Amino acid sequence: MPISGDVYKQIGRSAAGAVSIVAAYDRTTDRVVGLTASSFVTLSFDPPLVMFAIQHSTGSYTSMVSSRTFGVSLLRHTQADVASLFATKGPEKTGKTSFEQGKALHVPLIPDALAHVECLTNQIFISGDHAIVVGLVEEARTFEGEPLLYFAQRYGTFCPLDAQA
Repeated sequence: MPISGDVYKQIGRSAAGAVSIVAAYDRTTDRVVGLTASSFVTLSFDPPLVMFAIQHSTGSYTSMVSSRTFGVSLLRHTQADVASLFATKGPEKTGKTSFEQGKALHVPLIPDALAHVECLTNQIFISGDHAIVVGLVEEARTFEGEPLLYFAQRYGTFCPLDAQA
């Protein structure tokens, strides 16, 4: 028998993760759609693949899973406001944000992010109430800085442990 929803939520709150904005252009309107994701992960080195999960009930679901390309902006610790904005529902969030264009692909990226990843949609798996979107990385850039992290329903940053003797 599966665990309860409350126990499952407690597990999720116990897992710290980097915060990203995953964004794409809607195929019919060319309007930017996007969401905050703490589920973005690298998947494979050869070929270079990444993945993120998106809930079926998310407003941008149809646009995101039908897009042929998407961009991932790994946020820096100063961008919690951007993460909070993209965690809200409604299309107006993208109107309150400026975007950079991808260098290799037609994808929207958040300026001043810690990293930019440009992907071709490679595979989509439906699993439970989410789709797992796998992207083939066509271009990626990293920049200096500290990451924005999410833990126990709060944003924070990385704090290195003192070196052990």
